[in-house]
Amino acid sequence: MHILVPDDPMFMTRFLEMEEPLFHSLYYLHLAKLPEDQAEKIRRAYDCWGDIQRAMPGHLTWHTHKTFEIAEYSRRDSNGYSLYGPDGEQLISMYAVEVSVESLSSLTECLRLFELAELELRSPLAEALAGIREPHQDRELVDNYRRVLKALQLSAPRALVAALLGAAPEVSLDAPLYVQYEAFCDRFCLAVSEGDWWMYTMHRSLYL
Repeated sequence: MHILVPDDPMFMTRFLEMEEPLFHSLYYLHLAKLPEDQAEKIRRAYDCWGDIQRAMPGHLTWHTHKTFEIAEYSRRDSNGYSLYGPDGEQLISMYAVEVSVESLSSLTECLRLFELAELELRSPLAEALAGIREPHQDRELVDNYRRVLKALQLSAPRALVAALLGAAPEVSLDAPLYVQYEAFCDRFCLAVSEGDWWMYTMHRSLYL
C-alpha cells in the first residue's frame, strides 16, 4: 500500500524521535529485562520502523531544531521535485511511499503495549519507559509515537497518489487534485498536532 508523506520538518522530527530515544533505548538498554513476548513485539516494531524509514526519500527534511525557520527554505531548495497548485503557487512536496500493512500493524501492536505499560504502576516495561523519559521531560515519547502512527495510517486519495508516484522534476495539480491535497494536508497536521490547537495552527502554516 502507499501512504503520502509531505516534506514536512515537524513530522520528520517526530518520526525520528520514535527511533531515538524510544526504540533505540528500549532495544539496547532494556530489552533483556522484558518478558519475551513484549521484547519480540518491540523488536518487530523497531524493524518495521526501519523499513518505513528506508522507504522514504532521502532528501526529505530530516531532524532540525529550526523547524519553522527552515520551512520556506526547504520549499524552495528541496532536492526532490517541485509541486505546484492550479494557480502556479509552489506547494510543500508530497511523496507516495510504499509500506506494508504488516509494518503498520506491528507498530500499532507496539503502541498498545506502551499505552498499557503507562497505566501500570510497576512492571519492567513501565520502568523502562519512565527511565527513558527521565532525561527527556520535554518530550512525550509515547504520545509522539501515537501521533506519528496516526499520520502514517491516514488513507491517501488514490487519484493524488497516482499523480505523485514517481513525480519528477515537477508536478502541477489541477483544481480537483488540489482540493484533495489541501484536505489531506489538513488531516495530516491534525494527526501530528492532535489536541494542541496552537501547534496545529503553527504546523498548518507551513503549508500556506
